[in-house]
Amino acid sequence: MLRKAGILVLSAAMLCACSSSKTTTKEKTSSVVSTTDSLTGDYYRIVNMGRNPKSEDIYTEFSTSNDFVTIGNGLQELSQDHFSTSDYYLSEGQQLSLSDYNKLMKRDAANATKKNFDKTTLQPTHGTTIDGIADPVMVTNMTEQDFFTKNATSYTLKGASIAVILNPQDANNNDIDTMSKDAIEDYCKKCASRLYKYIRENKKTLKDLPILIAFYMKNDSAVSLTNGNYIYQAFCENGEVGALKAVNHETITFTSTRASTLDPATSSEFETIKAALKNASTEAASIVGEATYVNNTIQTMKITAYLNVKSYTEMLYLTSVLADQIDSKFTQDFQTKVLVYSQDELMAVIIKNKGSDAKTTIIQD
Repeated sequence: MLRKAGILVLSAAMLCACSSSKTTTKEKTSSVVSTTDSLTGDYYRIVNMGRNPKSEDIYTEFSTSNDFVTIGNGLQELSQDHFSTSDYYLSEGQQLSLSDYNKLMKRDAANATKKNFDKTTLQPTHGTTIDGIADPVMVTNMTEQDFFTKNATSYTLKGASIAVILNPQDANNNDIDTMSKDAIEDYCKKCASRLYKYIRENKKTLKDLPILIAFYMKNDSAVSLTNGNYIYQAFCENGEVGALKAVNHETITFTSTRASTLDPATSSEFETIKAALKNASTEAASIVGEATYVNNTIQTMKITAYLNVKSYTEMLYLTSVLADQIDSKFTQDFQTKVLVYSQDELMAVIIKNKGSDAKTTIIQD
């Protein structure tokens, strides 16, 4: 399972900056140190360096969709190939300022006659046509995550991951769903090169550090609640733009045609668990699953169970049936989380981490 960041804060206050005359790394110190011991699973340890300048925009744009979680969680999953959870601490991105984001995301009217990309924006300039679409707008938002190493109470910036969130639109702000894969890939190559060049020329703290640039295609809510995913990534270091690589990243609903096609074994096992719950229930009971796949391999699954029970004992029984099924039926080893509801109230949580048995916590005691 790819590792994800946990919600863990080392300090409630912004950490103090320390200068370094020999390197461009950024050091910060803290008098408060915490661990991930209270968390389940494998997580980044988090240092609180302050709020990302784009966090308010990200929340406003994505808080009502699954993109809100998938953008941040997915970027951490991709990042762990370059910044391991055992060696690095994670913080909200602080190296790109709001001014940087504005320059990178907005068109510059003064350069409207130039083709493709100008010096200060990732957007195609006015007069550009991509795949037959005149004056498209490609980037809807951006976000950053920073990675640090720790020496005593000092944290040294060692790299960053930046998500470029795409939502192709025409000049009238209408969503474009006809842009070809080749056209989007070509744009992403140019965008990665432009962004890395901007960082090298304008951001001293990141200039000589490895940077992961990942491209996320925003969810089309008219199609699905879960189809927003990362599509490309480029790992840049030593002054060289990394090769653009396709990202096979999907969020899939169980049960569905796509689930049975991509992962027939897990889909069949899910149906077995669903049937076992229904058979154990006196009244209506159902479960819905949502799983994350990277390179066609399941990483995590979140299951929501809806029970119609008439007694506390009945709720305990059905919850235990679910936990037993989760423990015994899935042959692949991945993290599973189950939220058990009755009459719209959260009654219990079941968590099975990779390599571990399922653990149940009753909420309504």
